[in-house]
Amino acid sequence: MSTVLSIAWKTLRARKAAFVGAFVALLGGSAVLTASGVLLESGLRSSVAPERYAGASLVVAADQTLRLPGADFTVRERLPEPVTLDAGTAATIDALAGVDRAIGDYRVAVAVRSTGSTDAPAPASGHGWDSAGLAPYALTDGRAPESDGDVVLDAAVARNAGVGVGDSVDLVVRSAAAPYRVSGTAVPESGETFRRTGAVFFTEQEAGRLSGHAGRFDAVGVLAAPGSDIDALAGSIAEEVAEPVVVHEGSAASQVEFADVGASRGVLLLVAGSFGGMAMLIAMFVVATTLALSIDQRRREFAVLRAIGSTPWQIVRLVAAEALLLSLLGGIAGVVPGFLLAELLRGLFAGLGVVPPDLPMSMGPLPPLAAVLLIVVTAVAGGLVAAVRPARINPVEALRESAVPPADLPRWRRTAGLICLVLGGTAALTPLSVQGAIGAAGTGSAALLLVVAVALLGPVVLRGAVSVCAVPLRWSRVSGFLAAANSESGARRMSAAVTPLVLAIGFTVTMVYSQNVVAAAVQAQSQRAITADFVVADTGSGGVGEEAADAVRAVPGVARATAVATTTVFVPYSVFGDPDLAVYSARGVTSQGLAQTVDLGVVDGDLADLSGRAVALEDSGAGLLGASVGDDVEVRLGDGATETLRLVATYEHGMGFAEMTLPMEVVEGHLGAAPSHLLVRAQDGEASAVEARLAELVQRYPGLTVTDRGAFTAAAGAEAALVAWVNLVGLAMILAYIAIAVVNTLVMATAGRAREFALLRLIGMSRAQVVRTMRLEALLLVTLAALLGTAVAAVPLGVLSLAFLGTLLPAGSPLAYFGVLAVTALLGLVSVLVPVRLALRSRPVDAVGVRE
Repeated sequence: MSTVLSIAWKTLRARKAAFVGAFVALLGGSAVLTASGVLLESGLRSSVAPERYAGASLVVAADQTLRLPGADFTVRERLPEPVTLDAGTAATIDALAGVDRAIGDYRVAVAVRSTGSTDAPAPASGHGWDSAGLAPYALTDGRAPESDGDVVLDAAVARNAGVGVGDSVDLVVRSAAAPYRVSGTAVPESGETFRRTGAVFFTEQEAGRLSGHAGRFDAVGVLAAPGSDIDALAGSIAEEVAEPVVVHEGSAASQVEFADVGASRGVLLLVAGSFGGMAMLIAMFVVATTLALSIDQRRREFAVLRAIGSTPWQIVRLVAAEALLLSLLGGIAGVVPGFLLAELLRGLFAGLGVVPPDLPMSMGPLPPLAAVLLIVVTAVAGGLVAAVRPARINPVEALRESAVPPADLPRWRRTAGLICLVLGGTAALTPLSVQGAIGAAGTGSAALLLVVAVALLGPVVLRGAVSVCAVPLRWSRVSGFLAAANSESGARRMSAAVTPLVLAIGFTVTMVYSQNVVAAAVQAQSQRAITADFVVADTGSGGVGEEAADAVRAVPGVARATAVATTTVFVPYSVFGDPDLAVYSARGVTSQGLAQTVDLGVVDGDLADLSGRAVALEDSGAGLLGASVGDDVEVRLGDGATETLRLVATYEHGMGFAEMTLPMEVVEGHLGAAPSHLLVRAQDGEASAVEARLAELVQRYPGLTVTDRGAFTAAAGAEAALVAWVNLVGLAMILAYIAIAVVNTLVMATAGRAREFALLRLIGMSRAQVVRTMRLEALLLVTLAALLGTAVAAVPLGVLSLAFLGTLLPAGSPLAYFGVLAVTALLGLVSVLVPVRLALRSRPVDAVGVRE
């Protein structure tokens, strides 16, 4: 093997130019895979420095991961609602050897403003005073809270509110403001001002009351005794505590302290899951096709090797060794660009507001190692597949094929192409049966499968297409006729050049317009689903509490006010006997009078029955579960609690409201906050008066805002658009790699024809005629790519738009489509014509003798 590697290394060194294209594809693929891996690892491990828990040796929290008994390790979901710990857990931990003190911590969403002020309250984080020792905080003025009407403020919070010890301050919790007396101010003992969240400290009793779950802590902070072994102590806690818990140490405690860190890690996991797999498939596809093109251009070399006595096994080993060495070089070279690309993506996500600006990327060794390994395996496998034919055929036939490539496709390639075509068509039909994210995901998968089918069946597909499209070229006596003849005879070469262009057009158009279709469907369904006149929403004080909700319902002229809480629900199901989890967006609603504020487009059943232990499901979601009205559905709520609910209705407008709708009594006690908004319906003729009265009410409840239905549905559309932008940021990484692949492949394919251009010059063609011929070939190339790429995108997009919007024409400006065509055509033309002009600089006599 060392001899083969030595020969392969000498070949790479002696023929650098021949391997540049493959090296670029490998480097780019490694960079894309490394960046995807960094996003995935960051979603699993990234954190920021803790603040209020900075002084804690360990922080114990309930396990926020939902798992199913008997399921494999991949079946797990992060619970969106907080899971609390019994107060007895803190006592158990406090009694362990090595623990100096275990402190239970309540978390309360609170907003602060000075009493009598009309300014918007500033958000803060409320806790019991005992938890101040976890930072630790030290009093700078005043005393600790002694009664439920006392609070200690972080000095920065007090300064921003303009209050001091002895002053009164309004604290807004669940939209209702209540006066408290500032008994003291405190600062962290470290002397640093916390940058993320200001703290407000109540008595333990008041903090428990305001949290809504007195006697159950959100977390337990552990202060270890001097000299304790922290790792051993963490193990003891995990063993001794009866509840399933996770013990956090160091910066990992920020995952418990800051909700946005956990949510942002979820976004990174979602992006990595959505686009990481797609990036991996595309990178592997590009690498394999580029290596196949590189090997195909060396047919003459392999034919000569076979003619002088090389065995098929020797050819295969040589190609494998070359692919191994080249992929190692390219894969390692792509690691640093991959890290830089991941950091660029983090900055873009932070700019969109979906991850905190201070959340760093986890730059560990696993992503680059996995990227290099995947690149090496793909390169070697792709090289071996491409080398099978030149290695197996007899020397005489090999020499003949080096001049005239075979017209027929191998049977395996035809079969694989037809399979991808069928799978792509099947995936394109997914939105007809499934709404929401799953249906949209089927559209992207369909486009990719259809591109692979085009790549596999390219010579067959293009032979007929070239015959038709090249008819106008034959009217030209020289250049056009030659361009048509070259294209028809070089179907394999044309297929290799067309494939990346089809990928660029088809995949880009599909992904861009599918985002537009989903956003338009969300807004349209939201407009139909919400029939209330006004929406009263909370601005960040923990939701619309009962006091504020009752006040809204008591406003003269209000016919109905439906409270709405947003959460996520999980439904266990079985795949070939293996347990799995389906994830549903869900809304909890007050059931009485629901038809006056919401129209979900009921398909079966009656929403009037949505009370008690009941549930309503979006119609396609119910179909996926095989559930019908009247059936029992077992669900896991947002905090992991199990409920068995009776399905009472199915409906259409799930994208505009939620995929699952539950009575408020089912989700109460399983939410981290109060309902997020109220849907308000005014009595006939009272809309203007109700709007004015609600505006007055907001002055008494500073945590509330009032908007009309149009503003609310526009906000739903804006939220869907933000999701689309997040997806497009992840997509941009893939598109940039596809653009590189387009240029790389076309330059390789064109540069490999230098001897052909020299022969044309020697038989009498002028340089201008050769350039004109290649210009017409390039125009034919981009025309075919535009037709095939449009066909690849049109099928899945048409189905998606018909299913979601009721029209075959997808939402979005046509300028995006023409822009993609223009950019791709420009890349194609430049990538063909520039190498042609460079090749024509050499004298024909010199160029005709160069090595392939």
